[in-house]
Amino acid sequence: MTKKLIFIVFVFFGIVAQAQIPMGEFLVDKDVFPEEKVELSINSNVLLAGELLQYKAFNLDVANKPSKLSKILYVSLRNENDSVVFSHKLKVENGAANGDFFIPSSLKTGVYRLIGYTNFSRNNRQNAYVEKNIYLINTFVKTVETKKVTDTVNVKLAPKSDVGFLYKENKNEKVEITLNKQTYGFREKVTLNLENRLGNKEGNYVLSVRKINPVEISGNFSKKINDLSSEIVYIPELRGEIISGVVLSKIDNAPVANKEVSLTIPEKDFVFKIAKTDANGRFFFSVSEGYNAEKSIVQLYDSEKEAANYSLVLDSKDFELGKSDATELKLDANLKDWLQNRSVQLQIENAYFDLKKDSILSNKINPAFYDNLGTLFLLDDYTRFSTVRETFVEVVTLAAVRGSGENSRFLVNNEYDPNRVAKFNDVPPLVLMDGMLVQNNNDLINYNAREIKSIRVVAQPYRYGPKIYSGIIAVETKKGDFQPTLSKDYIVALMLPPAVKKKKQYRPVYSEKSTLSRIPDFRVQLLWQPNLKFSSENNSSSFYTSDVSGVFEISLEGFTDDGKFVFTESYFTVAEN
Repeated sequence: MTKKLIFIVFVFFGIVAQAQIPMGEFLVDKDVFPEEKVELSINSNVLLAGELLQYKAFNLDVANKPSKLSKILYVSLRNENDSVVFSHKLKVENGAANGDFFIPSSLKTGVYRLIGYTNFSRNNRQNAYVEKNIYLINTFVKTVETKKVTDTVNVKLAPKSDVGFLYKENKNEKVEITLNKQTYGFREKVTLNLENRLGNKEGNYVLSVRKINPVEISGNFSKKINDLSSEIVYIPELRGEIISGVVLSKIDNAPVANKEVSLTIPEKDFVFKIAKTDANGRFFFSVSEGYNAEKSIVQLYDSEKEAANYSLVLDSKDFELGKSDATELKLDANLKDWLQNRSVQLQIENAYFDLKKDSILSNKINPAFYDNLGTLFLLDDYTRFSTVRETFVEVVTLAAVRGSGENSRFLVNNEYDPNRVAKFNDVPPLVLMDGMLVQNNNDLINYNAREIKSIRVVAQPYRYGPKIYSGIIAVETKKGDFQPTLSKDYIVALMLPPAVKKKKQYRPVYSEKSTLSRIPDFRVQLLWQPNLKFSSENNSSSFYTSDVSGVFEISLEGFTDDGKFVFTESYFTVAEN
């Protein structure tokens, strides 16, 4: 298996290097490749506007084991017109990823599709993506009946559960959930024990505790076969997100080989990449770093005069499923009291959002690729000069500006070569402003010098990507917002939303000294633990109930590392003290 995987990686990165390529350019029968698929676990399939949709995605191979291929996974919510409500990009760790989405009041009542996929799973002849129906109820907007309705889904008030029956059905041959008692009061601590009957087999699971929705769903609705087979081959994002495109000649619209292209994802911890087009004019960037910026810049790396002869075309990552049949979500009149009560609870909960919000974990800071090399000039430590040219003369002594107008250029003064006899002296340095490649030197020379925070100079030859430089001049402005002129075909802005950040879920702790005693608590989702791992025989977890009474379900779902699916559930009751 290891040899096979190494061969596959060689095929992907030795022969092709794009997120997607035409079948005619692919040199290997794609049927020899392993498949991977995505499975989704959600906190509920019936949600009201104002609630949180929480999900966990498992990236698996055909044996249901964690896939060793894709490191990026995509989850999106779509309406019947295939309009995207949200699209999340997630970094896969140990074959899984998780995220959530707040259901806004702008969405109408209806049936939505939650889909999950990887770039590589799109090659599957069937099951290119996983799909789950989400039944969304908006109590703030009156439902307008649709004339052209193919299917109808009925949502009715369910009969009261036989709680005693539920309690008797909580045993599972793989994992058993046990509680110290079956009935709890408001804001009482619940401790549950997970008895692992799988032996020493580890796995990846999600543990959810949520009040049972008092609804029953029935009706006929069609479901499309998720077959996306096409004449395109999609490549796994083995190291990180793949951004790709092609360089075309403006003369005959033909692809151009051996052209260098740069990518910058800005902000303080910017990402900078350089790639070269292949024989088919294609280029790719593999971005494994975390970033926060929403927009990136792709530039053809050439003189302005030469670059004007070419254009950049970026590959689209839009994933179109097509419209689905119109489906009406018909609500039974008996649901009125429950919907009104739950709507009020949600409004109160959301009014205290700032006190109950999850903690977002920040990305690991990306050090600049040149890290701490060279010399850093903090300009506020020196006498300030009004122009960049004067600043390089008086302060930044390791670099200089030569020429004027279109002939202006930067050079570095290599301290090991004062007589400038080395072969790299005629090679220009790499000039960056806030991580952006500076190709028109006047963009920097004419910049307001008082708005520049620092200039770092690496005065030695440096190789980065396919290019060799005589050194590096890295400029950081005070606002960190420099951008090249975008009204050119060889400089393209790309909307590139960052990956979903990890969160630490809000979990209240009630005690005699708790400051939460006066804050209302109408949570129905008491626990969402998406990264549960256990290998020992007994594992415990704890949480607190809220001010909501009723029957709550504890569910554990996931896969062992050897591919066995695990699902078990248990129930308890919360009643007013």
